[in-house]
Order: sequence, then C-alpha cells, then structure tokens
Amino acid sequence: MKKLTMTLVLLMMLFSSFLITAEGVQEQAMAPAAVQQEQAKYVILLIGDGMSTAQIAAAEAYLGAQRGVMTSPMSFQSFTAQGLTTTYASDRFITDSAAAGTAIATGSKTYCGAISVDESGTPLKTLVEYAQDLDLATGIVSTTRITHATPAVFASHNVSRNEENDIAADMADSGVDYIAGGGYRNFIGADRGLKTKRTDGVDLISEMERQGYRSFVSESMTDTFRSWNPRAGEKVVALMGASHLDYAIDEAHQPTLAELTAKGIDLLSKDKDGFFLMVEGGRIDHACHANDGMTSIGDTLAFDEAVQVAAAFYQQHPNETLVVVTGDHETGGLTLGFAGTKYESAYGMLGDQSISYENYTYGEFAAYKAAHTVQDAAVTDLIPSLESNFGLYDMSESEIALLQSALERSLGGEVVKSTFADDYLLYGGYEPFVMEVTHILNRRAGLGWTSYSHTAVPIATFAIGQGSDAFMGYYDNTDIFTNISAIMGVDTL
Repeated sequence: MKKLTMTLVLLMMLFSSFLITAEGVQEQAMAPAAVQQEQAKYVILLIGDGMSTAQIAAAEAYLGAQRGVMTSPMSFQSFTAQGLTTTYASDRFITDSAAAGTAIATGSKTYCGAISVDESGTPLKTLVEYAQDLDLATGIVSTTRITHATPAVFASHNVSRNEENDIAADMADSGVDYIAGGGYRNFIGADRGLKTKRTDGVDLISEMERQGYRSFVSESMTDTFRSWNPRAGEKVVALMGASHLDYAIDEAHQPTLAELTAKGIDLLSKDKDGFFLMVEGGRIDHACHANDGMTSIGDTLAFDEAVQVAAAFYQQHPNETLVVVTGDHETGGLTLGFAGTKYESAYGMLGDQSISYENYTYGEFAAYKAAHTVQDAAVTDLIPSLESNFGLYDMSESEIALLQSALERSLGGEVVKSTFADDYLLYGGYEPFVMEVTHILNRRAGLGWTSYSHTAVPIATFAIGQGSDAFMGYYDNTDIFTNISAIMGVDTL
C-alpha cells in the first residue's frame, strides 16, 4: 500500500511539473519576443487614400493586360515586410480619412471628422511634431488640397475637417519645411486674382513668405517649380491647384505626385539630422467614391511612381531609411469580378478611357446639358463622345436604354445630390448619365463596386528598410504610428 501511495504521489508530481512546463511554453509562445529597434534617419510614409488590396490588384491586372501578362506587380509588392491593418474609428466601424489619418499620425483613435484631436477636442501630438522635436526636417505632400483630411492631420488640429481655412492657418504656422499639393484657395487673398475661399482678407502665402518660405502658387508656376533646384535650409510651399490636383488620367499641366515627392526628398535630405516625409495619393479615394475604375487605376499607378522615387532614395541609403506604404481605408467596395462576366475579365479595355468622370462631367457633358433639354436629348448624340473618351463601342440595346434613362434623369432637372434612396443606390450623388457610362465600362471589364463610400475592410501595409520587420502581421492603424515613432527614436511618454 505504501509503495502504491508513493507511486501515485510521484506520478502527480511529474504531471504537475509537466503542466507547469507546458504553461510556461504556452505563455512564452504567446508573448512576442522583444526586438531590438533599429533607428532610421530618414522616414518616408506614403498613404494611398482609399487604397486597399482590391485597388492594388486592379492596377496590377490592368498593367498586366497592357503588357500581355496576367498581372504586373506594383513596386511596393517587393517590400520585405507586409501586413494587414484595421481601420475603424472610435465612433464608427467604417472610418473616414480624418479619423484614420489621425490614428496613423498620432497613434490615437478618434471620431470621424476629427483632425488630430481626441474625442474631447484636445490636440494630439503628430509624427510631424515629434519629428520637429528631434530637429528633423519635415514635409507633407498630397494630390488633394493640402488642407484635406489626410495631409491636415499631420500638421494641424481641429474638431472638424470642414474648417479648412482654419486648418490652412495652422499649416501656415506649422513650421513644416516642405508643403506641396493642391488647395491654394484656402491660403490666398482675393488680390492675387486667383480663386479663393478666404473671406477674412488674409493671405497666408504672403505670411509664409515673410517667415522665409519660397512659394509656388497655381499651375502657372509648374515649369518654374520643375526647374527649381532645392538648397539646404530652404522652406517651400508649393500649391499647384486651386482645389485638388487633377487626376493622373487627365494629364493636367501640374507636377505629378512623383515629381512633388522627388523635390521634397531632394530638399529634406539636405538636412544633416534627417527627415520625416508624408506623401498622399489622395485622389485614388475620390475616383473610387465615383466608382470610376480606370481613373482610380491611373492614380494608383501614379502613386506607385511616387513610391518608386522613395524606394530609389532607400537604395542610396539602405542602412538609414525606412519607407512605409499603406492606405487609410478602402473606398467603393471594389471587387475584381462582376456577375455578368462570370469568371471573365477584360481589364485591357479600360485603357481606351482617356478622361476622368470629373473632367467629362464638367467638360463635354456640361456643354451638352447646357444646349439641350430632356425633350431633345438623345444618347445617339453622345455616342461619338463615348467612343472617343471611354472606348464604349458596339453598345447593346440594353446599354443604350440604360444610358437614355440616365440621360433623361440628368437633363430632367433631377439634382445630382438626390436624397432619394433609389437614386443614391444608382448614382451615388453623382451625375446620373456619367455614372451610367462608368458602370457600363466597369461591367464590361469585370469590375464590381458595392458602395459610393468607404468600407471597413483591412488595408495592406508594406515596409522596407530600418525597422521594417515591425510592420509584418495583422495590426491596427494606430500601430503604424507606434512603429514609426519608435524607429524614429521618439519618446512618446
């Protein structure tokens, strides 16, 4: 009996020891290993607004079709670290650019519409402001108005993204070394003879010039900007459009996103302490809101060209540079597949589109609307225009019927911003006829859309360079701030 008892005791001790050891192994496996954080002197963060995996894949499929292959990857697909990032706001599962941008810029969740303030309106310190504390040069670049949500969150604080004149004043006083994009209308006074949104008579560009900034204002200075050779210590504001810069597909006489990025890197890299630069491809989002597949692809490819500029700088300084590519949210609910084409795709035909929905809406179609009424408007009048601008040849009877119905809605005084649910589902608040044009082209190519707004699907994040391993895995958008700030050597406590 004593031997049996002793045996049972020994077995229980061994079993207990096994459990303890197993628990220890489990806890060790669940806890991430501490990683020695690498320091980066140069940090370039590129944000494709509205860009998730579908937008990337669509651009790659289109590019592949143009090159005679199935798909042709974006440059950042080769980055060594890749992950997926959640985007929700503090007050809504589907975020907006202000809340998502604030999460990336400050590491804090906030409500939709907030510009780097918390839910009580208290300012949150941004990556740009932390970089300035470290005496780094700083830059903000966007194809949108520079006062638009994503660029705004890096250098201003406001309870509402709509207060763009106030945001402009913040940015003018931010000390950021390089500010480039669109939106001069929120910075200039009426005496310049250019379009302005300011009613207070203040010319912020003049104030910035008095602070030592060199300025480039409006498309008319594009050639001057292109010939400018940055010098160490310069501060520059380059606002090349009244509102957003034009879509890449429309080939306006404005600097491209890649050109704006290259000039920024050239200037900021002359600072001996290093730099932080945020670059936004902002109009991918706008094209996706309008479900304009080819225009979205065009701006995604233009964004990738800016990434290539950043990657080239990384190649020159591989031991000192971090490049991060991400999105703020997905827009449009884009999917690569349409029920009507089943398993077929024809992305190559999108290349026949040579104009954005926006340019066509306010150009040729606006002229047609002005000259016609609902009684005398006919799709047959517009077929040559649809063929030359969108490649819509050999339209079926059903396609023509859809276009005729939409044309009558447009000419019949049905307001673009219709509040009727059915109209919104059909046209999303855009010009009915132009939306039907893009819908037909999308369906033919095999692109599907579920929304005219944002969605909550995770976005893809890519990184290369110093500390880039931190961006592997599945994580929240606030972690982008956490990782970048640590790699920059920021003390956020």
